[in-house]
Amino acid sequence: MGNVDDMRQRRRYIAVNDEAEGDVEEYQQTHRRLSDRVERLLMQLVILGLVGLVLVQSMALYPPVRRMINLLEGQDGYALQQDSPVWQQLVERARSTLTAANEEPQPQVVPAGAAAANLSITVVLMNAPSAPQAKLLVGGKVAGHFEGGTVTCPVQAGQMVAVDGTGTDQELTFRVVAAPGLSQPVLGHEVTTRGNRQNVGMVRPAQ
Repeated sequence: MGNVDDMRQRRRYIAVNDEAEGDVEEYQQTHRRLSDRVERLLMQLVILGLVGLVLVQSMALYPPVRRMINLLEGQDGYALQQDSPVWQQLVERARSTLTAANEEPQPQVVPAGAAAANLSITVVLMNAPSAPQAKLLVGGKVAGHFEGGTVTCPVQAGQMVAVDGTGTDQELTFRVVAAPGLSQPVLGHEVTTRGNRQNVGMVRPAQ
């Protein structure tokens, strides 16, 4: 009887093991089939995405289609109206600058006796319509501010003319556009301030 029981237990053990192995194999097969399906789906999506990208880029080569795809094309930027004060100010500024550059005025001949009383200099702000913080210095003293873009002031021989831009961090360019009776500073001489002070030149009467 003991041998019979042992045989039955062995058969039962073998049957259980066979059933477990069958379940594992079935699970592996199911998992393998699912992995294959997911892999094929991902590959198809990647291929479709690449094809779609090529098609969209090809269609964008044609202006009519590109305008339909890109609704913002041609809408970037802001058109400055010609009747706006800023536009008119820029135009007037450009005209005055070109006139001063093209005319190239010559120093006026001043009689020697009246030279000391008639010497003057005119400095213009070139790259902005106004800079109230910027100052024209003559002999170390403030001779005027560039709130109107131009400063004209009398000078005397031996005085140093300078532009003080320490009141602003903006890069400002100044040009000498008139210097009657002077050989220094020369006409057309330019200086640029970047939050600092720049010398224009020493006043020297024309000989």
